[in-house]
Formats: sequence, C-alpha cells, structure tokens
Amino acid sequence: MELWLVTSRTPTGTTVRAETVMADITSATAKFAFTADPNYPQTMSLEPGVKLIDVESAGDGWMWGTNATTQQRGLFPESYVAVEVVAHKPNAVPPPIPKRDKVDRSSTSSAMSKRSSAGGGDRSSTSSVTTAVDPKGEADAAAQEEEEEDEPRATLAYKRPPPPIVLMKKNKQSDEVEIDAQNTLSNDVDSFVNKWRSQAATALVNRNFKEYYQIKSQMTTLLEWRRQMRLAYSDFLAEKADAGQYLDVKKSILKLIEATKQQSESFSVPRTEDGAPASVTNCAITSLYQLHKDMRERMNESSKLPEGAAEQYKKEVDKGLRKRAGQEGKLHLFVHQKAAIFSAGEGCQLLYSLWSKRRKDFVSDEFMVALTAAGMPDDISLMEKLNTLFIDLTQTDFEDGLVLVCRIYRIGKLTSEDKASSSSGMMAMGNAAAPISDDRQIYKRHFGCSVVNLTELNVHKLLIGEELNPENTPIYQPRNGNEHNFSSLHEAIASNRSEEYEVVPKTNGIALGISLFEGDYKAALEKDSRLLGISPTLRRSMQGIVDTGEERNDLYITLTGGDFSQDSKKSAKNIEVKISCLMDTGAPVECLIRGSGPQGMLASSYRSTVYYHTNSPPFNETVKLVIPSEQGKFERCHLLFTFYHCSGTKPRAPFGFSFLELADSVNGAAIKDKVYSCSSYKMMDNMMKGNMILPKYLQQKAKLTVRNFRTGLSKQDEIFRVKTTMCSTKKTQNGVLHDLINWRQLDGSQLEVVLKKCLGQYQGVASLTHDEIFKFLKEIMDALCAIFAEKRSSMKSILPVFHLFSYVLEHFSKKHFKEYCPILEGYIKESFNNQRMHKILLQCVDYYMKWIEDKTSVKSNPKDLQVFLNFMSSFNYIIWIINVSRKQDPTAGKTINEFKGALLDLMTRVNRLMQMDEPVKITIVRGKTLNHFPSVIDHLLDIFSPAEVSVIAAGFLDVVPLSAKTGTFNKDKLELVQHICKSTVFKDGSARQEVLPAILKTLMEFLKPCERVEPARRELLTRSIKILLTMLQVIQEEDDKQAVVTILPIIPHLIFFTNNGMARLMEKKDERGDGFDETLSNCATSLVTLLYLMDDAQFNYFLDLDLQDEMVLGSTEKTDKKERMRIVLGCLGNLWDMNITIYPSIWLVFHVLQAEVTVKIMEWTNSFLTLDEYKKTANVDIASNETSLWEMIYAIGMKIITFDLLAGEGANETKRSVLENNAYDMDLRCCVSSVLHNNWDTLSGESKLLLVDDLVQTLLGQVGSECLEVATMCKQFFFDLLKCEFVATSDFANVRDHTISSVGAIVTEQMEKDGAEGGDETQNPLFLLFKDDLEVQFMGDDVLKCEAGSQFLKEIKQLFTLLVALAKFPKTAAHEQERCFAYSQLMDYLLKMNRTENYTRYAHQMSQEMLGLGLNIEAGKALLLHANLLAWDDAQLPDFRNENKEIFPAQASMQRKERLYVQAMQMFDKAQYWEGSLKLCEELNTFYINGLYDYDKVTNTLKKMADYYKSIKNTDRFYPSTFRVGYYGDFGPEFKNCDFIYRGEVLESIGDFTNRIKGKFPAATMLGVKIDAGSEHKDNTSGEQYLQISKVTAITVKSDWEKSGEWVVGVVPRHARDFEGNNEVSEFYYSRPFRKKKEKSENEFLDLWVEKKVLTVEEVLPNTQRRSKVVKVENIVVNPLENAVAEIVKKNAELREKFGAMKNLPDGAADNSYTMALNGVVDAAVNGGIGNYRTFINGQYKEKNPEIYEDVCSSGEKRDVCDRLIAALKEQLEILEGGVEIHGRKCSESLKPLHDHIVGMFGKMKVSTQEMLGEGGKK
Repeated sequence: MELWLVTSRTPTGTTVRAETVMADITSATAKFAFTADPNYPQTMSLEPGVKLIDVESAGDGWMWGTNATTQQRGLFPESYVAVEVVAHKPNAVPPPIPKRDKVDRSSTSSAMSKRSSAGGGDRSSTSSVTTAVDPKGEADAAAQEEEEEDEPRATLAYKRPPPPIVLMKKNKQSDEVEIDAQNTLSNDVDSFVNKWRSQAATALVNRNFKEYYQIKSQMTTLLEWRRQMRLAYSDFLAEKADAGQYLDVKKSILKLIEATKQQSESFSVPRTEDGAPASVTNCAITSLYQLHKDMRERMNESSKLPEGAAEQYKKEVDKGLRKRAGQEGKLHLFVHQKAAIFSAGEGCQLLYSLWSKRRKDFVSDEFMVALTAAGMPDDISLMEKLNTLFIDLTQTDFEDGLVLVCRIYRIGKLTSEDKASSSSGMMAMGNAAAPISDDRQIYKRHFGCSVVNLTELNVHKLLIGEELNPENTPIYQPRNGNEHNFSSLHEAIASNRSEEYEVVPKTNGIALGISLFEGDYKAALEKDSRLLGISPTLRRSMQGIVDTGEERNDLYITLTGGDFSQDSKKSAKNIEVKISCLMDTGAPVECLIRGSGPQGMLASSYRSTVYYHTNSPPFNETVKLVIPSEQGKFERCHLLFTFYHCSGTKPRAPFGFSFLELADSVNGAAIKDKVYSCSSYKMMDNMMKGNMILPKYLQQKAKLTVRNFRTGLSKQDEIFRVKTTMCSTKKTQNGVLHDLINWRQLDGSQLEVVLKKCLGQYQGVASLTHDEIFKFLKEIMDALCAIFAEKRSSMKSILPVFHLFSYVLEHFSKKHFKEYCPILEGYIKESFNNQRMHKILLQCVDYYMKWIEDKTSVKSNPKDLQVFLNFMSSFNYIIWIINVSRKQDPTAGKTINEFKGALLDLMTRVNRLMQMDEPVKITIVRGKTLNHFPSVIDHLLDIFSPAEVSVIAAGFLDVVPLSAKTGTFNKDKLELVQHICKSTVFKDGSARQEVLPAILKTLMEFLKPCERVEPARRELLTRSIKILLTMLQVIQEEDDKQAVVTILPIIPHLIFFTNNGMARLMEKKDERGDGFDETLSNCATSLVTLLYLMDDAQFNYFLDLDLQDEMVLGSTEKTDKKERMRIVLGCLGNLWDMNITIYPSIWLVFHVLQAEVTVKIMEWTNSFLTLDEYKKTANVDIASNETSLWEMIYAIGMKIITFDLLAGEGANETKRSVLENNAYDMDLRCCVSSVLHNNWDTLSGESKLLLVDDLVQTLLGQVGSECLEVATMCKQFFFDLLKCEFVATSDFANVRDHTISSVGAIVTEQMEKDGAEGGDETQNPLFLLFKDDLEVQFMGDDVLKCEAGSQFLKEIKQLFTLLVALAKFPKTAAHEQERCFAYSQLMDYLLKMNRTENYTRYAHQMSQEMLGLGLNIEAGKALLLHANLLAWDDAQLPDFRNENKEIFPAQASMQRKERLYVQAMQMFDKAQYWEGSLKLCEELNTFYINGLYDYDKVTNTLKKMADYYKSIKNTDRFYPSTFRVGYYGDFGPEFKNCDFIYRGEVLESIGDFTNRIKGKFPAATMLGVKIDAGSEHKDNTSGEQYLQISKVTAITVKSDWEKSGEWVVGVVPRHARDFEGNNEVSEFYYSRPFRKKKEKSENEFLDLWVEKKVLTVEEVLPNTQRRSKVVKVENIVVNPLENAVAEIVKKNAELREKFGAMKNLPDGAADNSYTMALNGVVDAAVNGGIGNYRTFINGQYKEKNPEIYEDVCSSGEKRDVCDRLIAALKEQLEILEGGVEIHGRKCSESLKPLHDHIVGMFGKMKVSTQEMLGEGGKK
C-alpha cells in the first residue's frame, strides 16, 4: 500500500508544497504468540510465523493488520511482529486513497483523530523525507485532502486496549534497565497468577467459596496493578506525568508478591526502596530489621484485600485516596443533589444543613439550591453542580448522631388560594434566591422537610471517596397543617415522632449521593474531579484546629422567635421579618447571606419565612453576616429588624421595628454570643426616605415607643428574640483583647492596664483564654512585637510585655493543646517579621536567668517565678523566634560571634538550672525545658555547626538528672537522646564522638539490670533499646570503628535483658499469641548488630574491658575471659533456642545474619579453647554443673546445623543467594562443621563421652544431611563416641541407649515429614550408617573389630526396622491398631534383648498415645507392662525419664510399682473398668497388709473397693462391639490369610466398622459370611485382596457351652453377666445358619441348623491392643432341637430376672414393661408358639426329619437333648405361674383388665403345654 502526503497546511491556511518519499509497511511476520483481550474486541490473536498484510501503525505501540490466511483484521502489539518496510519514489499521479471504513480514534490519541505531521503521516508513523513537490499534482492533492477532512467518520464503540510495555523508550540505558526490571516483574506476576488460577480452581471444586473469591480478588488486583504500572511509565516517558505514580504502583506489586510468598513459602525477603532484595550489603542491620517488621505488618493484613479490587484500585488511584475514615482528624461530607422529585408549583429553595441529635443544634452552615417552578436552577449549567462539601467534621459528630436536614421553602404566593399577581409572575420562573423588594407580593413559605440520618447509614465508615446512594428521602410536612411546628420538624423526623408529621402529597422525595473525604479539604478539592469548583459549606463554630491559613470572619444571626400583638385584626397576623444591615448613616451593607453555594448571594437584607396566622412565630432561621473587612466599618454597623403583616391581596406594610448594635459602644468589641430580647418599637415618623432608611432611632432611643399588647388584665411588651454566634479569627468579642490589638490608641498607663488585664492581674477581669489566643494569635503577636520594638529602650517597659509574650507562648507548650501548635509554627514561618526581636528577647531571657539564680529573689517574688515558668515552658519557641529575627537583621553577619556567645552563655545558665532542685516549681521548669529541648537542638543547628551543638547537647545530657519517679521526665530525656541520634549531630563524625559518651551514659542508666522489671520501667527499657538501634544504624552506615569501641560496655546490659526477656517469654508461652515480642526482638537485634560490627581486636578489647557493673554478668567479681565468653555464647545459645519466637521463621535474611554472627563468635571462642592453658581444663569444665564453653559450642553449632531455614538444598535461586550472601561466601553449616571439627580434635576421649547426652540424637539426625561436610562430621563424631565408650567400658551401653531413643525420634520425625510412604527403609541414611559406614569403620578398627561390635550393629539394624514399622503410621485414631501392633513388636524385641529401660519408655509412650485417643483401658494396660517388671521390694531405682521429662524420681521398686498401679486405676476408672481396678486393689491390699503393714492404706483401699462395687451394681454400662475380620490374599505378612478379633467402639454397628476397615483397604473385595475362604482367595497371584467381616459374641462359660451347646445364664446378675461377656475374654463365636434339606419343612424350626465357629485369640481382651490374632478355630454344628432348647433356656433366664425385679416393687407400682414381657410369652404360646416343639416331644421328627435324629444320636452329650427340652418347658410353666401371681399384686389398676386376660391365656397355655408334655411320655 502506498501512502501519499502531498500537502500540509500552516495555521494560517497557507498550503506548503512538499513531496514525500513514502514508506510502505506492506507486510509483517508475527514473532511471538499474542492472545486477544476479550475486553477489547478489536484486538486479534497471533501465532508465531503468521503472515500479516496491509499493516499500518495505530499509535501508542499498536498496529493494524490483516491475517493473510484468515483475512481477519485487528490490532496487535507492534513489538510482537517483524515489519517489512519498502521505500520508493512516488508515481506521477498519486493513487486514490483506499476506500474503507474510517475509525475515530480520538479517545486514545489526538494523532489518530487529526492527521499529525509529528506522527509521520495520516495513516503511518514511519519517518518521511521531504523534497520539492511535483507542481502537477498539487491541486489534486489539496482537493483530495479537503475531501478527506470533510468526510464524516464512523465511530468504533470499542474501548482502547492498554498500551503494551514495549511502547516505553529505549533511547537511554536507564530506560532499558527499567524495562528489563519491568519484564522480570511482569514474569513474576504471570507466575503468581498462574499459581493462583490453579488454587482458585481447586477451591472452587472443594466449594471453598471464601478462598476462591479471595484468590480471584488477588489475581484481579495484581493484573490491574501491572496494567497501571505500564500506563504510568508510558505517561512518564511521554512527559505527561512524573514518576511518582509509576513507582507507587510498582511498590504495590512488589509488596503483594512479597505477601504471597509468605503465605506459600517458608521464607520471605523484604525489599529496599528501589525494589532490590534487602540484605546487609545494601542496608544497615537496623534498617534491615525495620524492613522485616514492616513486612510482617503488611503480611498480617495481606488477607484483607477488597472484592473487585481492580475497579476499587483504579477509583482510589484516580482520587489519590486508599483508606477508610480514621478515628481522628477532619472529615468532609460531600452531598450531591441528583434529583428533587416534587413540584411546589412555584420557585423554591432547598436549604441543606447538618444537625446533631445529641446537641440538638445545627453544626453547619446551610447550602442552598434554588429551583424554578419547572424544578431546575435558573442557570441550566448548574444542573450537575448542585452539590457541596460540608467541611471540618469529626468522628464525634457522627457518634453524636449526625443528621442531614433539607428544609424546603416555596417562593411565591402567600397561600395556595391566592391569585398570582403580575408582580409575582416572573418570580415563579426566575431566580428563587434573588432578594425580594417590599413592593412585590412574593413571600417565602414552608413546603416540607427531608431528613437523612447519616449515623444510622454508617456514613462515617465509608471508604474514602466511595459514594453512597440512599433511597429517595421522603419530604414531610407538619401533621394537620400545624405549620407552627415547622421550625422543629427536622427534630421530630430524626426522633421518629411520627404523630407530628406526614408525607407531603404528590412528592417522591429527593435523590442524593453521599461521599466522605478526609484530611485537608483543600487537597481533596484538587484531587477529586467531583469536587472541582465546589464551594465548601462551613461549620457554625470554630471547633477543632484553627489552621493558620484558615480565616473566618462571620457572625451568625438566628431568628429564634417573637411575641407580637394582634392589634385590631380578627385573626392572628402573618408576620414576616426583614433583617437589614445598615451603617450608622443608614447606608446598606451587603453582607447578609443564607445558604452557601453558587446560587447564594450577598445582600443588604434578608426576609424570613411567613408564618400564617401566628402572633408568636418560631422562626429558627439563621442568616450569616460576613463581617466587613474595612477597618472600623463593623463597629458602625447595626441590624434593623422590620416587622411586616403580609396579605395575599395587599402589599406588605411594616407595623414595627427593632434593632441590634453589633459592637460595644465603649471599646468597639463585637457583641457577645447570646440570645437578645429586642423590644419591638412603633415605626418612627420619617424613618423611610425613599429606599433609604434614616437610623434616627440610634440617636433618639429615649423617644422610641415600645409596642405592647394586653394579656388578660396586664400589658406585655412585644419582644423579638435573636441569637448571635461569632465565628471569626479577625474580630474579637473581648474588649481587653480588642484594646490590645488596637494598642496604638492607648497611652502608656492604659497599655499597662491592658497588659495586666490580659494576664488576669487586674481585679475583676479574667485573663485571655486559650480560645482567644489561638483564634487571634497573629494579631496578638503582631501587637506584642510592635510594642516590644517601641518600648525596647527600657527594660522596665519591656518586661510586662515579655510577661504577656511568655504567657501566650506557654499555651502552646501544654500537651492538651498540642494540636494547636501549627498555628504558632505557621506564624513564625510566614508572618513573623521583626529584625530587632532577638536582641530584646535575649535581654529578657538573660534577666530572668540571672534572677532565678538568686534564690532570695525567687522566694520573695512568686509572680516573677510564674513568668519564668512560662518562658522556660516555651523556651524552644523563644529560641526559634530569636533565630528567625536574627536572620531578618541585616547586620547579623557582623555580630555572629557575639550572638553565638550570648546563646552559649544562655545554654550554660540552662545547664545550671537543670541542676537546681528548689523551689518546687523549678522541678516543673526542668521538666518543661527537657520536654522542648529536642526542638531547641534543631534551632541551634541552624546557628551552630553540628560539632558545636554536640558540645551543648552533651553538656545538657550530663546535667539532666535521672528521676527516681517513673514519670514523663525520664521519657523526655530519652526522647531528647533519640532526637539527637536522628539529627545531623550524630551523623557528623566529630560531633558523634563528642556526644556519644553522654548518650551511652544515659542509656546505661536506663538499662541497669534489676531483678524485676515493672511496666513503667519496661517502657523506658523499650525506648532505650530503640535509641540504641538508631545509633547502631548510623554507626554502621558511617563505618565508625571508634564508636563501636565506645559502646562496647553496653553489651553486658543487652545480654542481661535479652536473657531476662527470653525467660519471661517462656513463662508466658501460652499467652504470647504469635510469639513476637518486639521489645525482646529489639534487644536481641541490638546485640546481634553490635557483635556483627565488632572485629577480633574489638572482641579482645571487650574481653579485657574493666566493666564497672559486673552484676550484669552474674558475678560480683571481675570475670575472666573464659567466663565472659561463656556468657556471650550462652546468650547466643538462648537466642537459637527461641529462634522463631524472637524472629519469625520466614525472616530468612535475619536468621542468616544471626548464624553468621554466631559462627564468628564461635570461631573467636574456639581460638581461645585450643590454647594449651584451656585444653587442660576441658574435662573439669564439661563435668561441672555449669554449662561449659565446650558444651555451648557444640550445642549452638548443632542448632545452626539443624535449622531447616539454613538448608539450601532444593531451594530456589532467591533463597540460595540469601544463604550465600554472608561474610564467608559459603554455606554457614560448613563453617560450623569446620569450627566443631577443630575443637573436637582437641578433646580427650573422656571429654567427648561427657558430651554423649547432648550430641547423639543430633549427630544421627544429620548423617543424611545433603551438606556433605555436615554429614561427614556427624558420622565421624558418632564413631568416635562409640569407640571412646568401648575403650573406657568395653561396652556401648550409654551410646546405645541414646541411639535407641534417638533413632526412634528421628525415624518418627522423618515419617511425619515424608508421609507413610517414606521411601525404602534400606536406603535411609541411618540404616546405611549402621549397615555400611559403621560396619566398614568397625572392621577397619582394631578395637571395635570384635563380637561386641558386630552384635551392636546387628541389634541397631533390627531395631531400626522395628522403629520404621512404628513410625510409618501417623498418631491418629485411624492407625491405632497398626501402631499398637508395631509397639508390641518393638517392645517384645527390646525385652528379648534385655533393654528394659527402653522397653518401659515405649510402654509409657504407648500409654500416653492411647490416652490421647480416649482408650483408657488400653492405656492402663500399657502402664502395667512397666509395673509387671517391678517387684514388691525396696530395691532402689534411678529416676525414670521419657522425652527429657521426669516421670518418676529415684525411688524404691515397690513405690514405683504402687504409683503405676494407682495411675492405671485412674485410667480404668475413666473407662468404668472397675473390675480391673478391683484386681489391682486386691494386689495392693496384699502388699499393704503383708509388706508395708500400713493399715491406713488398707482402710482407704477397702473404701475404694466398696465404691467400685457400688458403681458396678448401680451403673448401666455400655460395652464395645466385637468383630471378626479375615484378611485373605495379597496382604502384608502381618495380615495375610489371618483372622483377627477387634474391639470396636461402644455400640458400634457392623456397617460403621466395615466402613472403617474398608477405608484402609479400598481395593479389597468383601466376602460374604457364608463363604469359606479357599485357595482361590488365599493363594491368588493376581494381587487380589479379600475381606470377611462378621460380628462375634464372647464365650465366658466354655464348659457349659461344650456340654449343652447354649450359654447357660443361670442366676448370675445382669451387670456381672454383661461384664463377663465383654472383658477378660479369649474365646468368641459367630453363627452361620444353614438348611440341610432342600425342601422346606412344615415347621420352620425343623430347618433351623446353625454352624457356630468358636475362635480362640492369642491374647485376652481387653489388652494393650484392641486387636488380637485368632490362633484356633473350632466348628460346632447345632441342630434345630438344640436351638429350641437354647432359646427356651434363655427366655426362662430373662423371665426369672424380670419377675425377680418386679417382686421387689411396691404393690401397684409395676409399669407396662412387665405386663408386656409376660403377655408376650403367654400369647405366643397360646397362639401356637410352643406347639412348634410338639414334633420333638412326641418323636415324630425322627421320621419326618431323620437328619436331626441322626445328629442327636451322633454324640452322647446330645442324646438327652429332648429331655432337656421337656425340663425347660416345665421350668417355664413354673416361672410363668409365679410371674402371673406376682403381676396380679404389682400391676397398676389400669392394667388389671389386661392382667385378667393374661390369667385366662396362661390357663389355656398351661393346659396345652401339659397335654403336649404328656405326649412325650407315650413316645
């Protein structure tokens, strides 16, 4: 395609002839894949290699093009394609422009809506070369251009896509670097978004919607921020904006990514301001620590991302606001009237204001909206500007109940019945806000009131800038037309007094938009487009801070009401009040206004609302009077109130007037704030002269006639009430202050009186209040400075002025007035101008400093003492003013030395003052001076050099005493120190050396050790450590070695408080929340930083240092080097013990730093320990009670080695770079290994063995370390320990015991970490250590190459296998059976190897584990395993420990066994296993009687046994169900083809139990109970698994079972029978019914054959396990006859038990259950139940069912079964007969009828049964 540019036009329209050699971008090839954005339909996807034609630039880094294959046309990034540009000469005649739809791209670039030569052409951005043009084509080209410009353009309604990152310039190296950084950051964003996308999908699948929406919000936020970053950088390069927003968004991205890393990884690295990962190489340690704390704070809030974060972020960025309204500071309410949905029929005014429910008063001015009868403003351009900003609100306002009130007035006719006059017609459509003249019959009348309760809408909790759109607010009017209530209607609505108001008919309310802004309202006006050009609505008071830039000069006049006469009228008047502001000459002053906003206008008069037929109108209308700025004008003004009676047919006429002078006639001050009752006067003659009012009433007050009216028998004056409220920073209502400001009008004596009055030293006159001082500060200060300048020649004259000057400044030193300090500061910076003031103030200060040193004068003149107190309280401001004045003095440079000398002399006197202690007020002066001295330092730095100021500061610190009281004095001293450390004084090298000793002395006073740190002292401690951190930051940044040496004496103090803090934290570990204690962390960081900054020479200096307070180090005598090293290392060891408590675990950089510092101290310590003088004492030191240096080195070294965060294996690049970024440039674990190796080689064998207890578990745990140096060291150390012990004792006992316990703990930890499938145990590093490494070393060692060595290795390997079997199952209820089995296997092996100590240790572990699962019986049985090894003798046993916890102290064997029994009984009692406890009690009693002869214990035991028996008898207990599980097929050796009996849960169903077992073997197939597992199940080779589960019953009386085939119940009580059937059982059975005959018999009992399988288990249940293996299976076949006998015998036992219980009841007390039990047997028997047994009685079964007879004859025990059946039936008759008789006596009256029925039925049963039994005799 060819593009021709033939002509261009200048701004004047001249055609410039030019010829352009055009470049054709004919085609392009896609280099990268690009995905079209669905939000921008005009974008087009690309694939690498796609050919594009008709390519042209779209600007902003985008191009248009057509896919040559699909013919699709769209936008794509320019950087994603390689374009082919062809340049050629133009044709003789330019070709026509291609016809295609044109696109209006004005929304994105001006270059795309108008052809721009800067863009290189109208459709191409390629460069062009301009030459002479061909004249022939000029006219055609011009016409063509005009045609193109006139052609209408089609508009594409798509949004522009964001410009790609490639649009950023690359013409500078810095830009290229920044683009690379952005690309890296973009890749990080992509990585995290992809990860989140996967997590979001998982959350959605799991229906975790909260997590899903949070992740989605994070994704949206991050992508939006990346887009904003690109846009911001584009604007920056295009010079459309500065880099601020770009850097802010970039930081936000980095912070969010950082927050995400903390959530997903085990470490996080903060970033510096420039975005680089923070480390000790690019920032000081203190700064690094602060970055980590800031990161932690952000991470704690990282989950609080808003929903819809992209839109919210964009909205807030545009406004520059990203927070909710705070609890403090100013709030501003934006109110936008969107629509007023009503019609008043005339023009109307809507007046919006804020009203407080608690104060019952308006808190703001009013905002006015004036509408025409058509409902629009007269100026249509104001339609979208009907809004305002109510400023300077507070949270307290909202808490008090803030209400938005809109009072609506119609402007027009008096009543709706009145006809519109010609004079009012224009008004109806005109400006409703315009003033109304007397001759127009236009009135202001009530229409309605609308209220929005802002507090109830929680407006104060809105997001800053967020718009709230409440429902349309209804418009109300007083109920029943009682317009007298209109003035308080808003209060009734806000209080929901609905009986007082009703909705105005035919109104639909007002639609409002409400938003909240915070801070300086002027800044908000600039940032938010909604607030552009808006006029704020002010408060009606000066509440809050009076900013120096804020000037108010208003007087609010509120018409509160009046009482007027009716005169001769038949009805009450329609009263209107006209307020006029007039000069004393009668000239009107345009200063009155009601309602802010663009429609409000100043006028000289205001007309009130007309109250219809009301003589006492309650107006409640407020008008603002803007006080004239002209000097003296306000004092001459007064308010004239003219009262009119209004008529709808006649012009208004005045009937009276009143007036109010605005200024005091004596002193000119404004009138006071109060309610004025003004008399109503009759109109004076000739008051009106045309439109001019002649204020004759001002001079003829005596001639005025008061209007009155009769009430009853008396007369009452007409009264008009008006309230005034001054809100001004210009005009005062205080006459004394007015005189001071206008002091030039006074003579000397008058001025002296005014000064005394201002100070409150004049009788009857109060001093200036703080409100007056803050409001009129500029005027007061200007006046005092001017008086100073005029009176400067006489000290006597200027001292009274100085008194007031000090009094004024003293107010700003009070803490409760701190918020007003900006007023004074602003004045000094911007308004103060007096070049002589510094000399005057120095004279005054010098006078009083000398005066205070004379103690006699102090006592004699208390007033001067107060002056001294005042000026010293504001000493900082006086120094500031002195400095500013000196700068304004043109001669200051010539007298600088003299000036400095005067200040130095002043500072010397101040120092002497700080040492004084009398009188009492001097103490107050010292406190005030100290409190403000930090700002004094700042002002002195403006005069002196840092070195000179450091001398002053050091001298001041030295003389400031330490207060014995824990008040603010000590805090202020620390604040001063902190300020010095942050100032240029401390940053200057020479100044730092001067002031550092004084600072150090101060800090050490506050860091002095004590046994108990009170809360107040702790606060001082915290402040002191923060100061130290600040100092260390400067010292490190300045690399000040000398400063490090200077502060070394503080190390013992830091060690003390670090240890103290860690001990305190351990005591409260359950209350410490997330574990982060900032004070402790600050202290530890200070110590680590100081140790980091030390070199070896400084460390040696510290060891030799003669410390004054050795108690810090725990000794009253000077410690030697070794002891001091032990204390330092001990503290570092404690830090490693509480590492992740002091520093959160993710603080990788800090943990590396701590490790680096620790390694350095270990190296220095090791260099001492390897000296001969120390090596000789190693054995003694290690064996001593105190922890030795050697033990510390190994303990700390092992902690560093085992700290997971320092492991770099498998870490990402960021973590590896952090781990290697240390002074050693290597893995710190290797450094530790080197130090320990060097030390190990110096130790003797005896010394090494003393370290066994501490080292074995760590050594074994690290033999598999991926750090080769660590693994090698651990293997070598372990071998050395084995060899040393064998050489010393010819055994491995101690090391072996530690090895057994250590291997168990290590394997358990590994399995918990890796899961049950923890890998091949034969490849476990521990197993390989015992199998290969040690075996090779043993075989190569002459000492260990023996049978004992081989046996040790064999035993350890077997033990390892058993421990793995235990550890591979987690400690959960689901794997309880497997773990119990593994425990038993392990303990059996230990017992077999005679490792009884380890055996008992695992018994206790098993007991605790079972106890945690609620298996109390099994837990008690496990404890008894330990007890069974003990004898009832007095053999002494050592203390028994488990997991480093003492279980039993050293004691006799019988004592330990007794304690074990007691503990087991406690567990049995929890399970209601009282029979088990009884057995233990019996054994204990035997011991007490025959062994101890302790009859008291016997008595107590017998009492306990009695309680057990009562519990057994009276408690209903429920027992676990028992089940059989058969495992057939491809199971492990533990289960394969075996049956087990399980004790399930209490009352557990077989379905629930089956699900539990099936859950462990989900692939197994269930076999039915009737199926016998055969070889096809047991020996299958296909890997199939089969499970068979059935419920089983315990067998307790086996002999009876074998004889009769049934469970003989006998007379055993039910509670005993139930217990015996569920406890101490080793045999169980389950039944499988079957039928021998194929055909069914007539009697179903004849087919009831049962196969009963009797199972004998390996161990009696219950035991330590709830599972026992079946070791024997016996099959018993029960024929139908035997089943019948068993059923009847069982029923007889139940009846006997039931009737026995009924017999013991009172007569008539038997309930329905007894009746039902009896009736069930009798009815069943009569209805044929017993008749089923007839065939057995008469012998007919022998022929009909020979198989039964054959089975009966097969065994001698079965031959008498028929006789037993007859005996059972006879017994049943006897039982029933007795039962019927008992039932007759015991049943209630209501059951008597049923009893009679039972008697009859039993009679029939007895006859039929006896008849049937008689047949048995005939067979």
